[in-house]
Amino acid sequence: MNFIKLSDIHVTYGKKEAAVHALKNIHLEIKQGEFAAIVGKSGCGKTTLLNILGLITKIQRGEYYFDGTLINQLKRDESAQFRNEKIGFVVQHFALINDITVKENIGLPLLYQRCSKKEMKRQTDEVLELLDIAEKGNKYPNELSGGQRQRVAIARAIITHPELILADEPTGALDEETGRNIMSIFKELNKKGTTIIMVTHDKELAAQCTRKIFLKDGCIC
Repeated sequence: MNFIKLSDIHVTYGKKEAAVHALKNIHLEIKQGEFAAIVGKSGCGKTTLLNILGLITKIQRGEYYFDGTLINQLKRDESAQFRNEKIGFVVQHFALINDITVKENIGLPLLYQRCSKKEMKRQTDEVLELLDIAEKGNKYPNELSGGQRQRVAIARAIITHPELILADEPTGALDEETGRNIMSIFKELNKKGTTIIMVTHDKELAAQCTRKIFLKDGCIC
């Protein structure tokens, strides 16, 4: 059985003459443990597809199965809980909260899961070590370099041990060397069994993934 299965997914923004068909007739299957790159020109529907996979954009038509669960049938609160437990997000501009510390940023997903303070500290310290930023735990995001902030974002994404990581242009705001380092982190996570789906414009990065998914005008080609 496929880990992820999208069948006949359509997403349209606007109505009548102003309608924009962001996704059309999307059929996609992802196996557990894949590292897939979604590639295509700007405006082709890459981020919309990622948001469907991340339970952010509502499915207007079609079916989405995640490890046997039909996502369409989940209520809003169930969808939010499912997303928090199963999916980690990494975005281009980090999406960190500047007025709380690195440790507090990383621990936010555990806070939503009502984790105890002791367990939250243990897991936060563990993931700080894993991402090689242990000495940055009490710093604030605006005191860090771009690469360090992206490591914090990855730490926050993986602290709940998600089955799926969705990354939207995760190296887009970084210099080339830092981008390579971030890509190495993703590869290591993937080797440990985490399924990763990454949107990228970078052909070199896409070539390092185990699979490439090409989008054009809202369709997989």
